Amino acid sequence: MDGNDPAVGHSPIPKTSGHYLVVLEAFAFIKGWFISVTLWVAGLLLIVVVQELGSPAPAESGGNHWLGLALLVLMYGYGIALVFAAPLAWVLGYLLRPVQNQWIHVAAFFALPTLVFWTLGGLLGFGWTVETLGLWATVGASAAFGRWAVRKQVELVPLPSGG
Repeated sequence: MDGNDPAVGHSPIPKTSGHYLVVLEAFAFIKGWFISVTLWVAGLLLIVVVQELGSPAPAESGGNHWLGLALLVLMYGYGIALVFAAPLAWVLGYLLRPVQNQWIHVAAFFALPTLVFWTLGGLLGFGWTVETLGLWATVGASAAFGRWAVRKQVELVPLPSGG
């Protein structure tokens, strides 16, 4: 008797291959995305507002435009992240499912967004310099932090054995 007899109320234990897929549920994915984007947008917003408040206001304009810039950063930051970053994160997470080491996930979530956004920025005319790579590395750092924040919310799904 192996303990798997359905007649005595035990369900058969499926044979697994010993390999697992790392799966993020929808809530964990949204949480990681929101943490990443909020961190990046907050940093950018802080830089823009401090720069705007520190600059002398032109006499004809009547003052600084920090509130309008803040709203612009918020709308474009979350909008671009929804259109570009969320699909990129989903594809990257899907491709990393067979990899159980969470630190490889974090490193990949740093490297790929950095390179993708550096490429997009270069194609859009921001330049291909080391300085712009540093700027886009902030996107990768935020993405890596978001992935790190949900590392304990992954589900390990066993792969069934082939035979």
